[in-house]
Amino acid sequence: MGVVNLKMPVACSIAPLTIGFVIDAFDGSFNGAVWLLVSFGVVCFIAFMTLKSGKENFMTEHPQTIPAIK
Repeated sequence: MGVVNLKMPVACSIAPLTIGFVIDAFDGSFNGAVWLLVSFGVVCFIAFMTLKSGKENFMTEHPQTIPAIK
C-alpha cells in the first residue's frame, strides 16, 4: 500500500519543480511548460488508446462466469 500511495506525493513534488525549470530555461516564457504538458498529454492519450481490456478473451475462456440475461 505504501509503494502504491507514494506515487502521487512524489509526482506532486516533482511536477512544479520541472515546470519551473522549463520556464527558467525558456527565459521566463510559459511556452516551454505548455508544450511539455501537451507532450505529456499526447503520450498519455497514446498509452490509453493502446490498452486492451481482455474482456473478450475472459468471456470466451470462462463461459460459466457470464451472467444470465433476463
